Amino acid sequence: MKILRFAVVFIAILVLFIFGCRKPERPEGMPDLTPCIVSVTFGGEKIEGVGVQLHPQDLTTNEWVSGGRTDVNGKAILKTGAYFDGAVPGTYIVSFQKFAEPELSPDGMLLQSKPLIPKKYMQGQSKETITVTKEQKEYVFELEGLK
Repeated sequence: MKILRFAVVFIAILVLFIFGCRKPERPEGMPDLTPCIVSVTFGGEKIEGVGVQLHPQDLTTNEWVSGGRTDVNGKAILKTGAYFDGAVPGTYIVSFQKFAEPELSPDGMLLQSKPLIPKKYMQGQSKETITVTKEQKEYVFELEGLK
């Protein structure tokens, strides 16, 4: 009986791995993407774990949001539609986010994480812009006011 359970679980995991880990088909109508890396620094220091999102400035010409998370070198390799490397050339409003690790209150309740990026850089408030072109592959943002 244990062998049968093991076999069923093994087959289920194998099926999930084969079919569940595939990159989805490229969406119909997705324009060509250009490689795009965003470097984020605070006070000249590279910051790991910053979420970077590019929101099109003009939704009539581009509806594709791109994003990524900075690595140990402070660089985010952007993806469009979460799976496809690069961004559609065009002008974007750039937002950044990074939160402190969640903490527990004395009574064991999960407290809201504190933002580590000033609100002026967050989605809906950021004034930072970027124009992605096929000629330029990397863009650098020096953020101020790290908490």
